[in-house]
Amino acid sequence: ALARERSVTKAAERAGVTQSAMSHTLRRLRELFDDPLLVRGRGGMVLTPRAEALAVPLRSGLLSLARALAEPPLFEPEQASRTFRLVSPDLFDALVLPTLLQRLGHEAPGIDLAVVPTPRRLADSLETGEVDLAIYPVLLAPEPFELGTQVDAELQRQTLFKDSFRCFLRAGHPALAGHRLTLKAYTKLSHVLVSPGGEGPGVVDRVLEASGRKRRIALRVPQFASALEVIAQSDLVLTAPSSLAKCSAAANLLCHSAPVDIPEHAITMMWHPRFTEDPAHRWLRELMVDVTGSVQSLPRTRRRSGSAR
Repeated sequence: ALARERSVTKAAERAGVTQSAMSHTLRRLRELFDDPLLVRGRGGMVLTPRAEALAVPLRSGLLSLARALAEPPLFEPEQASRTFRLVSPDLFDALVLPTLLQRLGHEAPGIDLAVVPTPRRLADSLETGEVDLAIYPVLLAPEPFELGTQVDAELQRQTLFKDSFRCFLRAGHPALAGHRLTLKAYTKLSHVLVSPGGEGPGVVDRVLEASGRKRRIALRVPQFASALEVIAQSDLVLTAPSSLAKCSAAANLLCHSAPVDIPEHAITMMWHPRFTEDPAHRWLRELMVDVTGSVQSLPRTRRRSGSAR
């Protein structure tokens, strides 16, 4: 203000302070820079060479600060061009990505998606923006826990939809000779477990263990697509989310209620709180909620149809 007005009185008016306060400020600035900064000249107050040298970079710095503190710009998806990176399981990709890409094509043609492997430190990747969203299943047991890599409690979460578990078998499977999959037959069968980490018990194993039972896991695979191909050509059984029945690869498989009480789970969207108010990030989350609204868990009643729609 002093550099622009070259007057203590006018600078005080510009800054909204009293003249004495501005005079005190000028004294402090002179002490700080060891320079008079503003001195009397023939036509009034003039800036010293030191003050002239400070004026331009100070104005530039204040302008940058003002821009940083200003309201964030509106995000216009139809004009935007960027890539959002997601961490998500393959079942979610099969169920949601086709519809999501269709919506992007209509509403945000310049927006691209990249589904990336789960980083070793997911929370760090979400904080830095290397990953925008992480999709994880969370078991709705008395004490919810992630059905996968443990994540930090600091992350923001929102449930996209809930799902239950069902059993998937090939048509003509001998275990269904009595048209019902019993618990005794279930525990005697060989099972395929979708396990991205390749080790450790699954949800079913924990439930069976609580009642003193166990099952044989004959095969572990990292993705549901592989599991569907295997059970379609073998006598293995897959216990998986009900929504798997909506995948075209499961169309010729039988979908039955599990003969063991398995808690439901929620498909949860996670992100770092530093991006909660970011316009582009908020738009992506709202779109994800809208797109996943059509993904519903199948009813709990037993289905014997050869088509698991």
